[in-house]
Amino acid sequence: MSEIHGAVGSYVVNALDASELDEFEAHLAVCPTCTREVAEFSETAAEFSLLASLDAPPPPDLRANILSAIKEVRPMPPEQSDPMPARPILIDELALRRSRRRTRVLTALVAAAMVVALGLGGVVYGLVQQRQSQIAQDTLETQLFSASDVQVVNTPSLNGGQVSFVASKSLNRAMFVATDLPDAGTGKRYQLWTVMGVPIADNQLDGGASTKQFFSGNIRDAAGLAVTIENAGPPPSQPTSDILASAEI
Repeated sequence: MSEIHGAVGSYVVNALDASELDEFEAHLAVCPTCTREVAEFSETAAEFSLLASLDAPPPPDLRANILSAIKEVRPMPPEQSDPMPARPILIDELALRRSRRRTRVLTALVAAAMVVALGLGGVVYGLVQQRQSQIAQDTLETQLFSASDVQVVNTPSLNGGQVSFVASKSLNRAMFVATDLPDAGTGKRYQLWTVMGVPIADNQLDGGASTKQFFSGNIRDAAGLAVTIENAGPPPSQPTSDILASAEI
């Protein structure tokens, strides 16, 4: 490295390649100034790491983005001194060099922190969207169970598990609720149906544990609801297997 003292920041944020790392660590063993700066900047980097204290993991490409951003940071040009100072000024040359190195390293660390913040911004946005979706789901369920004309039909499924159909014609809304629903099988999914003279394919869902799924069809004009097991993929126009559970509404 042409300026080994200037590699402190890259060392702290783990941005040196293998050969540069060996060279700098050999230098670090005999340079108390760089040793002190590594300790100081490590504390600064640790403070920036608080940005990543969310429960959700950061995007997998975040580290690469950080290292790329650091490499884009350019050293600040040296300050131009007055060619004819009004009076002599005593300057600690070592302190000046250390100050300039500190500025470059802090610039790099700030760049890294900004990339972390931007990267986690997507994570935060995703979490907010997920939470809003859950709140909307809970609100729809509460409205359904609170409807004046709500119907709840509990029935055992032919392949095991307890199944309930919850419907409100005034809200034009229905939901399938199952407990301990067995796995549908390889290449299979549970298929919901709204019955309007003939069954009309509705939403699909997987089995296992407790599951809930809203119907998307016309509940207000439906005569019943049902569930079968069908091949995964586009639903058939009519059931191809036995009705596992059904309810008149």
